[in-house]
Amino acid sequence: MKIVHRILLIALSVLLIILSFEPFAFRFLALVAWIPFLISLRGAIFRVAYRLGILHGMLVFGGALSWTLHIFSTFAIALWFILSLFPALFAGLSSQTTGKWRPLLIATLWTGLEFLRGELFWLHFPWITPGTALPPNFFTPLVGVYGVSFLVLLGASFIIASQRLKQLSGAFLLLSIWLAPHFHFSKSESPTIKVALIQNESMNYDDYRIATTELEEQVDAIVWPEYAIGFDPTKLQGVQAEIAELLGSEAKVFVAGGKSWLDDDGDIYANTAFTFGRERILGTHTKNRLVHFFAEGEKGTEAKSISSPLGQIGTPICFDCDHQDVIRRMTADGAELFLIPSMDAAHWSERQHLQHGQLFRHRAAENSRWLAIASTSGLTQIINPKGETVASIPLMEEGSLVGLVSTNDVTTPFQIGGWIIGPISLAGTSIITIVMIVSSIKKRLNAKA
Repeated sequence: MKIVHRILLIALSVLLIILSFEPFAFRFLALVAWIPFLISLRGAIFRVAYRLGILHGMLVFGGALSWTLHIFSTFAIALWFILSLFPALFAGLSSQTTGKWRPLLIATLWTGLEFLRGELFWLHFPWITPGTALPPNFFTPLVGVYGVSFLVLLGASFIIASQRLKQLSGAFLLLSIWLAPHFHFSKSESPTIKVALIQNESMNYDDYRIATTELEEQVDAIVWPEYAIGFDPTKLQGVQAEIAELLGSEAKVFVAGGKSWLDDDGDIYANTAFTFGRERILGTHTKNRLVHFFAEGEKGTEAKSISSPLGQIGTPICFDCDHQDVIRRMTADGAELFLIPSMDAAHWSERQHLQHGQLFRHRAAENSRWLAIASTSGLTQIINPKGETVASIPLMEEGSLVGLVSTNDVTTPFQIGGWIIGPISLAGTSIITIVMIVSSIKKRLNAKA
């Protein structure tokens, strides 16, 4: 295949991928978006395929994550390059696969490297993947987003195979992802817990307090965004009394983002979600997944549920919810409902807000839990256990959202073991890589002999 044809296929794949994400959100395109990329690698030697992977990655991440220029300026280009090393390595390795197991090897390589990029690599950046491009679907509570990525690449690999049976199998698999009814594991009862979510980017305690006192109806829980409280409320007198007043006669739980002071001067801190009841603090959660290149304090390691009058709740913070592990661990610890402080700066652009808001939907569907997210400038939203946004506030607008949620204590297959698709794929990727390296060394030795 001529290099110009390979580049045209790369361009088509990039276009389809970008269109499948916000702000376009033609999500069905994600089912076929990786097919031209795989075709472009046919017959390529490792070096050529690796370079094609670099090109594909730079264009995908540069196009889909153009908003990172607003945050990191020209350093964003370096970020795109680092992220593109993963599709590059995939391209190089997958181009060397042969035989009847090739589709399975390709799906394993992609998912293993995607899991490494999203969960383990020092940048731990899980955005822009096949699993997150698609909406939450039938397979999400079974195998999670990494499992969905595996199925998408498996189906795409079958479609480009030479055998008609494999092609039909691939088409059937991809259509099943899109068309299969979304079986979910939540109870059938209507939600009865009324929550109030405050959206305001001022990060000023008094502004949030005033917005809360202006609520026009009684609620059961109140949630403020990340960093809404710029101090440690457990270290100052009178804060508990103010919170009790905010709760009014009906509300039982108050959750807000703030800072836990780890020294007497407040110089060392942890990004913390505080959960208060009427008379005392019910618990805290320290952010596990810190955003790189931002001052976020000390990293947390625990992901526990908190006992409250509303049931067991989880309070992950913002970037915690971009990854599959924090909410999964809280659910395993008994969390039946999630009240989440989050922060997205308005100048990061509407595109960033929409892409980030989509990730919360997958966490809800994986674990079959209600999520109520209060964000500084959006997307403040309420998500049901199917991963559907049932209520939200327009982006960049100050205001409050009052809606109904519920607790749920069922266990999804994702919780039981479906989440392990990513780690297993990474182990498989390691084995495939080692086998290829050993095989390459043997060929070189035989050639010299």
